Amino acid sequence: MSASIFILLLAICLLYGEQVAGDQEQEHQLVLPLLSDSSQLGDAQLMSPAESDNWMVENCLAVKMVAQMKLYPNNSNIVVTKNIPALAKVSPTSSCSYVNSTTTQFLNLEWSEADPSSGILSRNLSLYFYLNNTIPPMYTVSMITSMYQLSRDKVLGKMSPGQNTTDMASQSVSKFIRMTTATMNPLQLLVPKNRSFLCEESFTVEMMAELITTDGTPPVKLKKAMLKISSFQFDAFRPTSLPSLQFQPATSCSSPNDLVPIVVGCSLAGLVLFIVIGYLMGRRKPEVKGYATVVEQGEVE
Repeated sequence: MSASIFILLLAICLLYGEQVAGDQEQEHQLVLPLLSDSSQLGDAQLMSPAESDNWMVENCLAVKMVAQMKLYPNNSNIVVTKNIPALAKVSPTSSCSYVNSTTTQFLNLEWSEADPSSGILSRNLSLYFYLNNTIPPMYTVSMITSMYQLSRDKVLGKMSPGQNTTDMASQSVSKFIRMTTATMNPLQLLVPKNRSFLCEESFTVEMMAELITTDGTPPVKLKKAMLKISSFQFDAFRPTSLPSLQFQPATSCSSPNDLVPIVVGCSLAGLVLFIVIGYLMGRRKPEVKGYATVVEQGEVE
C-alpha cells in the first residue's frame, strides 16, 4: 500500500510539473541581470521580421535580428527612437579574431541617415562574442556598443594673434552619443559551440551613454540608452565548412524547464512519506504479534 501511495504521489507531481512548465513557457519573458522590461521603449514599433537581414563576417560569424535604439541626446526627457536598418552594412573592421584573439569575434554594423541641418550622419552598432573554452566550450554575446552621430556643425577655428575673423577657416565639429553595456558579467545567453542561439521574443538591453564632442569638450554623462532586440539569432565561431547562409542547430531562449526540480521535490516528499508509513507499520507489527501470542497461550490453558 505504501508503494502505491508513493507511485500515486509521483504521478501527480509529474502531471503538475508538466502543467507548470507549459504555463511558464506561454508566459515567458526573457529576463537577464543587464536586461530590462522591453515595454520601456514605449509605443514605437520595431521593423517586422520580414525586414530583418542576415549579416555575415567571413563565414565565421552570422547574425540576424530586428533591433531598435532608444536614446537621450541630452539630460532632458527628449527621446530619440531609431530602428537599426536591415540595409546596414558589415564594416571592414569586423573580425573573426578581434585583436588577434581566437576567443573573441566582432560584428560592426554601419549605416548613415540624412539630417536636414547636418547632412549625412553616421551610426554604428557593434556586437562582441566571447568563447569560453570550458568543457563543453560555450560562447555568448559579451558586449554591445554603439556610436550615434547626433550632429555635425561648421564652426570658426581658434583665432591666432594678428588674425581677423575673415581669415579664420571653419572646422567641422561633430557630436556623438557613445553607448556601451561594458563587458557583461556574469555572461549572458550562453550557447554551446557548434550551435546557434535563437530568440523570437523581444528583450531590452540597457547601455550606459555619454555625449562626446570632437572639439575636445569633456564627455557629458547621459541617461541610459536602451536597445530592443527581437527575432534574434546569432551563430559565432562557426566551422569554415558550413554554408554561408546556413545557421547551425539553434538553442532557444525559452525559459528553463522547471519540471525536474518539481519532480525531485515531490519524489523526496514521497520518499519521506514512504519511510514514515514503513516506520509506523514496523512499530505496529510487534504489538500485533505480542497480542496474538497472549491469545494463543490463553487458548492452550
